[in-house]
Amino acid sequence: MRDALLRAAVGCSFVLCIGQRLTAHADPVDPPIHAGAQPAPPVHAGEPELRQELDGRRSIRGCSVDERCARPGDLLREFEAEAFQPPGQSPWIDDRTPPASRLEPGAPKPLVKRPSELRPDAPWLDELELPDLPVKWSQTLVDYLVFYKNDPRGRGIMESWLVAQGRYRDMIVGHLRKAHLPEDLLYVAMIESGYDPSDSSSAGALGVWQFMPEGGRIYGLREDRWVDERRDPLRSTIAQMDYFADLHQRFADWHIALAAFNMGYGAMLRSIARYNTNDYYRLCEYENAIPWETCLYTPKIIAAAIVGHNRALYGFDKLKVLPAEAWEEVVIPISSSLAAIARIANVSEADLKRLNPQLRHGRTPPGEGSYLVRVPAGAKAETLRRIVELESDWKNYDAYVIAHGERFEDVATTFGISVAQLRKLNDVSREAEIEGGTVLVVPRISEDQRTKNRAKAKANLMSSGVDQKPGELLLVPVPDKAAVVPGKQRVFYRVVAGDTLAGVAKALAVKPADLAQWNALDLDGNLQAKMVLLAWVAPGFDAAKHAVNLLDETQLLVVTRGSPEHMDLAEARTGRARTEYVAQGKEKLADIAKKFGMGSHDLARINRISYDTVLSKGQTIIVYQVVDPNRSKRADEQWKKTPRARRGKLTGTRAARTASTNVPEDDAADPGPDAAPDDGADAAPESGGPAPPTTSDTGASGGGPVTSPAQVR
Repeated sequence: MRDALLRAAVGCSFVLCIGQRLTAHADPVDPPIHAGAQPAPPVHAGEPELRQELDGRRSIRGCSVDERCARPGDLLREFEAEAFQPPGQSPWIDDRTPPASRLEPGAPKPLVKRPSELRPDAPWLDELELPDLPVKWSQTLVDYLVFYKNDPRGRGIMESWLVAQGRYRDMIVGHLRKAHLPEDLLYVAMIESGYDPSDSSSAGALGVWQFMPEGGRIYGLREDRWVDERRDPLRSTIAQMDYFADLHQRFADWHIALAAFNMGYGAMLRSIARYNTNDYYRLCEYENAIPWETCLYTPKIIAAAIVGHNRALYGFDKLKVLPAEAWEEVVIPISSSLAAIARIANVSEADLKRLNPQLRHGRTPPGEGSYLVRVPAGAKAETLRRIVELESDWKNYDAYVIAHGERFEDVATTFGISVAQLRKLNDVSREAEIEGGTVLVVPRISEDQRTKNRAKAKANLMSSGVDQKPGELLLVPVPDKAAVVPGKQRVFYRVVAGDTLAGVAKALAVKPADLAQWNALDLDGNLQAKMVLLAWVAPGFDAAKHAVNLLDETQLLVVTRGSPEHMDLAEARTGRARTEYVAQGKEKLADIAKKFGMGSHDLARINRISYDTVLSKGQTIIVYQVVDPNRSKRADEQWKKTPRARRGKLTGTRAARTASTNVPEDDAADPGPDAAPDDGADAAPESGGPAPPTTSDTGASGGGPVTSPAQVR
């Protein structure tokens, strides 16, 4: 009884203590909590409010906290994914409804006479002023119109587009009128780029009208390193007028013509032929007829045009649009930087870049005179008055066409400047941007100096091989040095950054497949700088005429790839000699490697066997011994790891074989002038003579030295 009372007292005291602690630590605004039954559930404190630095969050987000940090195009795609889900993408599956046929469409989505039939909750749709493009009321079109009016994302997108439209509206509409085309094709540029000349797509489309490279070439838009007229709002608009006219001539209906502009006219023609109908809306109902995005494209443009005609209804009539771009044109007589032109025009360089977005690297093309540059309206007179001053900007420079196979660093050497200076002068971020035929800006130097510098550049090129020292021939391994192609001339081409197999083949006037075969290359792989390609070209091939920089074969040492000659020469240039080691008993590869300052993985790679191989007595492998530690860093490191007793002592016989496979017979067994002296040619093995190999602990079998992985497993 007493124990029970004691436990009860302790329990009460514990509860009282807990109650007191809870009361003591409760939030001051909360009521005290007592032990026992509660009249109501405890009231928990609300989510704490943090005093945040909104400016800091803006820096992190890239926009205000209450804004969506996304481009208009991204927000539009977000809406489209929600509202117009591609077929088969719904996460909901209704087992009671059989799947629709994937071969024949069901009833087409209705086209109605009045848009309110599709959205009875939006009677204002029937009051809209229509554009000069034909309108067919579809559910997609109506959904876009409601999106631009009621969805904050849609309103933000359209507002930004209408503001930007001011820059080029008058110019585009003027050309549409001149071409007798619907003026509301203006809104194609809105959907394509938001009127941004610098806008680009992952597919390679560029500019206000998003011309692809091929389309730009067809319609006369220049595209090279210095100029890309797809970015030029004026010239691309002129080209686009012809493109629109051609598409309408072909299809005669703007709905399908605009769709063809989006998906490609060839693909549209194939779809029409395949499904035997030219009805755009019907084609959107068939499997594999028109891309999902293209089925949204035409209604999206028409919706934008309708909004443009009804700005007051949409609440966009008070927008302050960007002012129209106004410029005057000035002929620049010599290649000049925009900075220099801005100086004489007394305007900012940023203004010139905005008016001339087609100039890719901040200057008019090198080597070209009479290039037309746009200057802000009112600046032409001052520019012409001071245009003679531009001579000082160019008088110390020349234009230079780089040859195929000519290294960027060789051009720098030829003209007496550093690679960094040449890159800055030409606005080059990566040397792979430069290909044969590219025009570069270079310092103007005398012809004598250029000749001396070019000789230096050539010497640098010919001594830039792997582990090559000045005065040595450039080592060039080929599949078979004795191969001959009747009626053809053998030439050698040094690969530079950015080269492609197709590009080199074109420069040499040969087929890419042939070039790959002659050099045992993978057609799909990338070429890498410092590779030397062998080609068989037509007799009398004129390298200068083809602007190709070929190597002087008298300065080359051509060997069969992977042959003993090749391997001896390559290792001699690192300060090492290839010798054969004969196992004195069962020996681990790691133990043998230590004798020569190597690792087991080194020997495994050289002999193409496993690193944990155990050799049996009499088996031979190839080892690399250091003969000149000063020749390379690799030889020096191996020398330091070699036991002192073995340093400078070449043991074993020179390796007359190779671990390579599929190597043609090498007529030139002589290792060549660079090979290390065969000091150990007559030396005996460390103990005993070579004996037929026996099976190693790892399962090696068969006679002869270890020459392939199949012999040691």
